[in-house]
Amino acid sequence: MRTLFSWLIRRPVLAFIGVLILSLLVWFEGPLLAFDDKKPFESSTTRWVVIALLLVAWVLYFGLKWLWARLADLRLRQGVVVDTDATVVQPGATESASEVVALGKRFQEALDTLRKAHGGRRGAHYLYDIPWYLIVGAPGGGKTTALNESGLQFPLADQFGKGPIGGVGGTRNCDWWFADEAVLLDTAGRYITQDSFGPADQGAWLGFLGLLKKHRRRRPINGLILAVSALDLLQQDEGVHQHHVRAVRERIKELHDKLGIRFPIYVVITKCDLLAGFVEFFDQLGKDERGQVWGVTFPYVDASHVEQTLAMLPAEMKTLERQLQRRMVDRIQQERDLRRRALIYGFPQQFALLHDSAQRFVREVFSASRYQEPALLRGMYFTSATQNGSPIDRIIGALANSFDLPRAALPANASSGRSYFINRLLREVVFAESGLAGADLRLEQRRKYLQWGGITGIVLITLLLGAGLITSYVRNQQLIQAVAASTGTLQHSAKSLQGRNGPLDALPLLDQARALPTGYAERAASVPLSLQFGLYQGDNLGEQTQATYRRLLTDALQPQIVNRLEDDLRRSEAVSADQLYNSLRTYLMLGDRTHLDPKAVASWGSAWVQTLQGATTAQRAALIDHVAAWAESLDTSTAVPTDSTLIAQARTVLANMPTEQRIYSALKREMMDAPSPAFDIVQAAGKDAASALTRKSGQALTQALPGLYTVEGYKRLLSSVDGALANAAKDNWILDQQTTLDPRQLDDMKAAVLQLYYDDYIKQWEALLADVTVVNFNNLDQAARVLNLLGGAASPLKKFLVAAAKETTLAPVEAQNAAVLDKVKGKLKTLTQALGGTAQPAGGDAGNPVDVHFDDLHKLANAPAGTPSALDHSLAAMKEASAFLDATNAAKKTGSPAPPGDALLKLRREAEGKPAPLSAILQSADGASSALTQGSERERLNALWNAQVAPFCRQAVAGRYPISRGQAKEITPDDFGRLFAPAGLVDDFFQKNLQQYVDMSGPTWRLRGTGSDSLGIPPDTLAEFQRAARIRDTFFALGGNQPSFRFQLKPLSIDPALTKLAIDIDGTVMTLSTTALASATPFQVPSGKGLGAAKVDYAPSNGAGSLHTDGPWALFRLLDKATVETTPQAERYKVTFDLEGKKASFELTASSVINPFRRDVLERFRCLDRL
Repeated sequence: MRTLFSWLIRRPVLAFIGVLILSLLVWFEGPLLAFDDKKPFESSTTRWVVIALLLVAWVLYFGLKWLWARLADLRLRQGVVVDTDATVVQPGATESASEVVALGKRFQEALDTLRKAHGGRRGAHYLYDIPWYLIVGAPGGGKTTALNESGLQFPLADQFGKGPIGGVGGTRNCDWWFADEAVLLDTAGRYITQDSFGPADQGAWLGFLGLLKKHRRRRPINGLILAVSALDLLQQDEGVHQHHVRAVRERIKELHDKLGIRFPIYVVITKCDLLAGFVEFFDQLGKDERGQVWGVTFPYVDASHVEQTLAMLPAEMKTLERQLQRRMVDRIQQERDLRRRALIYGFPQQFALLHDSAQRFVREVFSASRYQEPALLRGMYFTSATQNGSPIDRIIGALANSFDLPRAALPANASSGRSYFINRLLREVVFAESGLAGADLRLEQRRKYLQWGGITGIVLITLLLGAGLITSYVRNQQLIQAVAASTGTLQHSAKSLQGRNGPLDALPLLDQARALPTGYAERAASVPLSLQFGLYQGDNLGEQTQATYRRLLTDALQPQIVNRLEDDLRRSEAVSADQLYNSLRTYLMLGDRTHLDPKAVASWGSAWVQTLQGATTAQRAALIDHVAAWAESLDTSTAVPTDSTLIAQARTVLANMPTEQRIYSALKREMMDAPSPAFDIVQAAGKDAASALTRKSGQALTQALPGLYTVEGYKRLLSSVDGALANAAKDNWILDQQTTLDPRQLDDMKAAVLQLYYDDYIKQWEALLADVTVVNFNNLDQAARVLNLLGGAASPLKKFLVAAAKETTLAPVEAQNAAVLDKVKGKLKTLTQALGGTAQPAGGDAGNPVDVHFDDLHKLANAPAGTPSALDHSLAAMKEASAFLDATNAAKKTGSPAPPGDALLKLRREAEGKPAPLSAILQSADGASSALTQGSERERLNALWNAQVAPFCRQAVAGRYPISRGQAKEITPDDFGRLFAPAGLVDDFFQKNLQQYVDMSGPTWRLRGTGSDSLGIPPDTLAEFQRAARIRDTFFALGGNQPSFRFQLKPLSIDPALTKLAIDIDGTVMTLSTTALASATPFQVPSGKGLGAAKVDYAPSNGAGSLHTDGPWALFRLLDKATVETTPQAERYKVTFDLEGKKASFELTASSVINPFRRDVLERFRCLDRL
């Protein structure tokens, strides 16, 4: 019963039971499961498949797991038994290959027996599941004897005898002990010392470690038992002792490095029976007492704290020694033999000597070092397996040496076959701590990641599935509510629409209906995952919402379309024949679904929407979508009642429509329904086109030319024209008449149809070319960038014109279709001449009308290889204009004068005689650039003027004498000179900034004529600069930086009543007599005498007898008190002083006709606030 229960709780059996339960649930409960009214497990076939998959999953999981375990066990056994190439023969070994093979076969038998002994319960895992311990020690250290006498149970003893199985991977350097509790690997002592066959021993040792690591990767060993003979500790000299310590440290380091784990180390002092008194002291112990642990097990701490562990050792050893001391009295009393009493009495001292040596050994082996990882020391223990050999009495030996006496040998121990302090040490200490050994961190971390990854994955999948179902339910509920709410809003909008029946009035309602959740707009949309999981309700809802939208299209949009069609038919005399034909065709399709073509109906509807007044671009686009949806739904709706009178009226009018026009219209509709790639300016000119080009009409550059009017469209038309002619009777149902073409009429009809096409082709391209222009220039920087782009190597303008030239060159297509066109070329020439076209010279080829019309464009864009085209010259001019604008912009920023505008003049001349659109683009670029440069130049000049001249002028000159007569404040000579002198502020500003723009050759200064008048400087401003120049010439003719001038005074008449008259001007005095008039006296102002005054002294006088003025302008103030009259000679003036009623007249003669005495120039000067 117990065996049956243990079999039932095994994992494969429990998993199989789970699979059976799941299979039963699938079979009996599966049909009850439904998702969105679908029952995936209703079919018995489906349920059988699911059950089969469950069974296959069980088989695969446990089968692969069993196979993996078998392979692992096989690898292990092969590693233990067969590796003769690497380990059979070592230098100095005595075993033969045949012995190794025999040992391997024996070990194979042992493994099989071990598996059977456990009933197969853990068979393949057995060697992995029990702990493995490695026993190392110097040769003769008593390792094997201790295992033999350990009291452990070895399950193979009955078959193979008690003892080990030799051979590691074919070697005989290790004994394998298979106990119930553990596997013990007893290594050869020479592996530790490696002093007999150094390289061979080291290679065998490292190979052994590699074998362990290979087949027990996670935890190669669970611990290390370090066996040290008490005899070695007591008798080794210093050199041998140090060699032993180094060897043990190195082997521990190699174990750490090769195995990659940290493991507990147990130091076992063997052969303690060789201590004098050991056998006598413990002779009275029973079996259980001999099995106890004699030693110290340290508290568990991390290996990094080994020094803390070593510090505890002396105290622990003293404790053991005190225990011996307490037991010694009892043992002496129990013993009757005096010799044995003496040995018992001395045993604690003998033990003290041993544990001192043992402590030293342990400290030297396990002390921490920065060059070696610390080891995990778990304890130190004292044992005895057998009591053979002669004991050592270190105390008597020391006394004999001291007194130079011969050393007496103690009698050899009689072997008792009893072991001391081994059994429970292994069972209860070493084996009990098998879990202390660490695993390979990298492997453990990898396994940990995989385990946690698997668990996390399962949890996440479960959570995601649960969350998905909950989310799907919530989202579908929200979807249902959204549909209900939107439907309610739609009903409210429909009620508010009553009384308004225009297409734009119905547009918001149609938009709402189209945008209903799950509605027409979402018919092709993918369903979000959050709405799925078997709960999606969008399909059912979508049928209703889309039906609602189609019903609204029929109710709200169809009447508008029918009314427009009937209106076109009613106005058949007023509308164009092509429009009337299309409207009649669409009207008949609505009334008779036999000829229904939804695409043709949608095409008519799109053209109708474009004619709606007051509609925005967005509204038109939305209405076109609604018309297309309505046209798609016509197959399922009822026919529209038609007015036969209107149909007959339209047919009567269309009966006069030329056949070629009707054929061409039908051909054009056919081509438009399956269009060729359209001509897109942006695609042709490149992505930078929008930065430099625009359209005058306001349309976007991406508004493409229909593909019908491209080379590809022409090719398709040529390949379709014969079919159109042959199918001319296809649309006879529209006009209700029979149209047939005689074969002899086909060439004439083809030529007529092609001529209509060529005319349309020319019109379309002329309109497009005339519509393209350069973008508006907002500033100099942007203008320079645009012109640089247009004139550059990747010029979008060049790309556009070259593409346009290519699309208007149809000759290569005609060459490919010569057989089609040769017969109609003559007809085309005749038609062209009949329509007013220009005939080609005699003997010349009529050519294609499109090529002929755009010949100038072709010449512009094309040139022989290696030579620049005319277009390249124009682009170069744009490039130069760009450089000019850059220079102008830089001058503006620095306040420098603008460079000469020759580049813009060249651009203007380049526009002459160029075809469209290049001519208009060049002219536009020139005009905009000129406006920017000159407007910018005036801004620069105003900025300079207000920065350099205007503030000083207003402060030093405005409102001061002599410019403002009668003012008390005067202009100082220095300020006057700074403003008006040659190279003064006004003169310097004019010469540097304005002179290049001004024509000074006439009496009145004017702006030069070549475009410079765009500076916008008014004539009054130029007049002020001209006055400033007159002031400069007048007051600074003598040089210097202050005003100066010369003149003469000659008396003309003096009143006889005056007895005295003298004139003093800046220190120059003229004394006059009333009897004899003096000759002319020269004067110069300033005279250099520095008096700065002017006066007239006279007598007799009733008052002061003097006219007196002071200051730099004293002469002018004196003249203000006289009467100054001009004469026909510009340099002569008559000056009359009224001296208390007595007059004195003088003739003033200036040194030049340009003189300061004509005060109007000076007094009319004003300081300019803005140029």
